[in-house]
Amino acid sequence: MLNAVAIALLLTGVVRTSDGQPVAGARVIVHQASAAIVVTDASGRFRVPDVTLPVDLTVQVNGFAERRVTVFASPVDLTVLPETVSASVLVLGNAGGRDLATGAVTFDKTFLSNAPGLTVDEVLRPSAGLSLFRRSSARTANPTTHGVTLRGLSASGASRALVLFDGLPLNDGFGAWVTWTRVPTEAIDSIEVLPGAGGDLFGSDALGGVIRIRSTMPHRADPSLTLAVGTRETKTGDGSLGLTHGRTAMWLAASAVDTAGDFPLEPSSRGLADRPASANWWNAFGRVDVTAGPRRWTLTALGGRDRRGNGTVLQRNRSAGGSALAAVQSVSDTATWAARVAVSPNRYEQTFSAVSSSRATEFLVLTQLIDVTTTRANVEYGRTMPMGFVMVRAGATRAVADFEERRTSGTTTVALRDDSESISVQAAVSPWGSVTVGGGVRHEWRAAPTSTDGRDRAAIGRLSATWQVRPSVVVRSAAAMSHRWPTLNELTRGFRVGSTSTLANSSLKPERAGMVDAGVTWSGLAWTGGLAAFQTTVDDVIANVTLPSLTGIVRERQNAGQARARGVEVDLDGRPASWLQVRGSVILTDSTFQHSAEPAIEGNRLPQVPRVSAALAFNLRPASGWRVDVVARSIGAQFDDDRNAFELAPAHQVDGRIAARTSRIEWAAVVENVFGARVEVGRTPLVTLAPGRAMRLSATWR
Repeated sequence: MLNAVAIALLLTGVVRTSDGQPVAGARVIVHQASAAIVVTDASGRFRVPDVTLPVDLTVQVNGFAERRVTVFASPVDLTVLPETVSASVLVLGNAGGRDLATGAVTFDKTFLSNAPGLTVDEVLRPSAGLSLFRRSSARTANPTTHGVTLRGLSASGASRALVLFDGLPLNDGFGAWVTWTRVPTEAIDSIEVLPGAGGDLFGSDALGGVIRIRSTMPHRADPSLTLAVGTRETKTGDGSLGLTHGRTAMWLAASAVDTAGDFPLEPSSRGLADRPASANWWNAFGRVDVTAGPRRWTLTALGGRDRRGNGTVLQRNRSAGGSALAAVQSVSDTATWAARVAVSPNRYEQTFSAVSSSRATEFLVLTQLIDVTTTRANVEYGRTMPMGFVMVRAGATRAVADFEERRTSGTTTVALRDDSESISVQAAVSPWGSVTVGGGVRHEWRAAPTSTDGRDRAAIGRLSATWQVRPSVVVRSAAAMSHRWPTLNELTRGFRVGSTSTLANSSLKPERAGMVDAGVTWSGLAWTGGLAAFQTTVDDVIANVTLPSLTGIVRERQNAGQARARGVEVDLDGRPASWLQVRGSVILTDSTFQHSAEPAIEGNRLPQVPRVSAALAFNLRPASGWRVDVVARSIGAQFDDDRNAFELAPAHQVDGRIAARTSRIEWAAVVENVFGARVEVGRTPLVTLAPGRAMRLSATWR
């Protein structure tokens, strides 16, 4: 009898797309006693020494479904299928963090781990076209202002861009603001920013673009622990742990932040009622993957809690909630299918007060509580064609909310709902090797905000084309229709900030948008870049419109006519020297009201959108074990209101981080707002400010 002997050998192979094109830059992970990771070369080939067969492989490519297979012989030929076909099936790899086919910009884990920012939105500051409502960050600002602005489509608390974490929407089911502080820092592997209408694939929330956050896989990172302390009594902690056993992989991450914050008002405006805008939160993330052949089951859970002081004794808010996702996915050489179900309960509470003109006294006016549970389910099936790909998706969303207002005169509770269904088809074809044409259509039905409301409907579509002029130069264009349903928040919830009251409007119609986009992306030995021109026209745009009033400022959410945003965006990423990497971004935007329902705002600039915004990031490695990261951002003047009466001055901020590694410990010092610049956040008409200079010291064990 002969005994079987396991022999280690050289494993070779190639990664291709469904139409046979090699994929450069694909990550191939070999799951054995010590996981090995290799990257395919320009011809899509890879080599891994000392591999004992059979062995499990995972193939990861940006924009493509992750592929896991068991390999019994060498060499091996692996085919990957597009994760989505929202732009193109043409695969050009990822150069300098840039998808050449779509123009999407990706921030990888190395960049994110070394950025000076503390929250997810802060580390994205090098993307000039991205900002939160009111110029604020998610660290201490009111969560209802965490809507995302992309390419001049200003948020109004509700975001006009969709933010996904491993496919889970971070947009709140009641107000569509983004729960940035729900994601642990160590859980993030990469963030992709894709501006432009994505409604045909992702629906209402993606009117202005999509931000996709991907989690770190357990075989790609060692356990880590980071502790930090800083000014304003800031304390943070982050930890992560990944485990793999056979076909099961598990990843856990958590973080906690506590800060006393800074006064949102300058000293000359403060009174006895004012306090620093404090914040503390914790969050946790867990993911389990079980793989059997071409099929993978995934369980994901994300949750957290935060409490904030809003700058006075009585104004506070707190929230708690999370999401749980169960999914199954199957990928073969010719087809892919998947099914997902997610449940997201969230609870939000906020107090409102009236402050005297001297800011010496304050009394409680109102407390609001929002309890919402959102359930999402979708299925999809995709299949390759001789020269392309087609995918069909169907989905349903159910949001059930209780909205409660407590006043001295009594308590009012309203039961709300937001139900929608959708079906969409996306397809792409490459009739020639260098040209790809893609498109998609989507139909949605929606009923809100009460059980007595009938269903509205919307049909939208997208058409795109990509031409690979040279191996490193790509020209692309797209035209799309998109839409955004008014949120439950806009339909039912009023609020007050300072002397400004904003009223809800149950009669709001959905926003409908048309977008055209054209651009070129390129890559070279030292530099990659992208240039894009765009125009988006939003009909029935929802804005906070100022009403005549004798007592303070009163605004109401209204369909204000048409908003037009057009401009040019430029991104550059280069490594002019082995010790230096530079990343820059500039966006020029003209965003105005057109054909307005309110004559007083005709031709005015959209609130919260500067004409010019620019960002520059440097990474220097002056010596072995040392790293210096600097991020500078400049924001032009912008208005805080529809009447263009309250202007926010231009703002310029520089943040820096210096780190050194000794053995397994990395020591780092971060200085935010290095020069103590004055950054105006809002005028109500009282001027509120972003935090001034601050410092943190941290130690990371990895």
